[in-house]
Amino acid sequence: MRYEALSLSVPYRKLNALKEQLGLNGESLSALEPYRKVFIGQSGAFSDYFYDFFMNIPETRKLIEGLENPQTLRDAWANWFRTVFMLELDENFLAYLWKIGIRHVEVNLDQRYTNLGFSIVRQFCREVIRKDVPPADAAEVTFITDKILDLCLLTETSAFIEASSRCDIEIIKGIADRIRNPITIIGGNLKRIQKLLDTADPSYCVMEDIISQSSRCESMVADIKTYVDLFQKESYPVKISLPDLIHLVVDELKSRPDAHRVSIETSLDPPANSVEADPPDIKTAFYQVLENALDAALASANPLIRITTGPYRAPFNAVKISIFNSGVPPKAEDMDRIFSLFYSTKPGGSGFGLPIARLAVRKNLGRITLQPVPGEGTAVTIVLPKG
Repeated sequence: MRYEALSLSVPYRKLNALKEQLGLNGESLSALEPYRKVFIGQSGAFSDYFYDFFMNIPETRKLIEGLENPQTLRDAWANWFRTVFMLELDENFLAYLWKIGIRHVEVNLDQRYTNLGFSIVRQFCREVIRKDVPPADAAEVTFITDKILDLCLLTETSAFIEASSRCDIEIIKGIADRIRNPITIIGGNLKRIQKLLDTADPSYCVMEDIISQSSRCESMVADIKTYVDLFQKESYPVKISLPDLIHLVVDELKSRPDAHRVSIETSLDPPANSVEADPPDIKTAFYQVLENALDAALASANPLIRITTGPYRAPFNAVKISIFNSGVPPKAEDMDRIFSLFYSTKPGGSGFGLPIARLAVRKNLGRITLQPVPGEGTAVTIVLPKG
C-alpha cells in the first residue's frame, strides 16, 4: 500500500525558520569553510565506523545481514556524510534531509536507531576535529558542526513523525470512509423494517435498540472524519471577534430541539473581545465543548450553561474563556481519561467531542482544561492568544 503521506511536500518555511533559530547562517558557517575538505575526505572512514558500530548490536546486525547488498548501505552512509559537509544549507539540502526522514518511514526504521546514529556521528566528528583541526579553531568548529547535526536530526525526525502520523490518520480515514455508507444504509433499512412492526411486537423494542446502536456508529464515524480532517488541515490564524464567534455557535446549538430547556448566560469582558486563531478550528472547538455542556446540563435539575471571558496574562498575553455547565462533574477516577479518544461518560457518546476540541485549541497555540466545580457542575477553560 502506498500512502499519500509519503509524498508530503517539504515544509521549507518551517525548516528555514528552524535553521535560523539554530544560528546557521553564512557568518557562522564561515568557521567550517577551511575544514570542509577534511570532513569530506573522511566519508569512507565514517561509513566503516558507522557500519562496525551497528554490526555490534544484535538487532541492527540482523537488519544489515538481511540486506541483499550491505555495501549499498555503506555507500549511502558515506554519501550522507559527504553531503552534509559538501552542500550549503540551502533548500536542496533541506529537501535531501526531509526525504531521508520519509524513507525511514517507508522502510519502517525504528526512530531510536536514528537518534543513536546521530550520537555516533557526533563522536566521529569530534574525533576528526581532535586529529585534524588546530586547537585554536577546534571549539568553534565543534560548535558549528553540532549545530549542523542538530539541523539534520531535527529535519529527519520532523519528516519521520509527520509522515508516520499522517499514515496512521490515512488508515483511520480510510476505515471511516469505507464503513460510513454501509452503516447509513443499514440504519435506514432498519428504520423501514421497524415501521412495518406493531409497537406491541417484542421485536419492535429489539429493533429500537439496534437502530440506536446503528445511529451511534454513524455519529462516531462522522466524528472520526471531523477529527481526521482537523488533524490534516493547515491552520491560518487571524483576528477573531470572540463575542461574534460565541453568539454564532450558541445560535447553532439552539437549533437542537432540547436546547430550549437550558438557560445560557454570557458575560463577555470587552478587554478580551478578540483572539488570534483559525476561525473553522476554533468554531469547531467551541461547538464541541458547548454541545458537551448542553448534554451535561440537560441531566441536571436546573439546566444552566454560563460562558465568561476575560484577559489571561501568564505565561503570555492571552484570553481565557470559561464554559460552565450545571451537570454532574466527572468522577475523580475519570479525569485522566476525559480527553482520551473514544472515552465518553454519555450514553451513546462517541468519545470524540473533547479530543476534537483539544486538537483544535492546541493547533492554535492554546490550551484547554476541565475542572469539576464541587456542588455546582463542571467548567471547561480555553486559553487562546489575544487578537
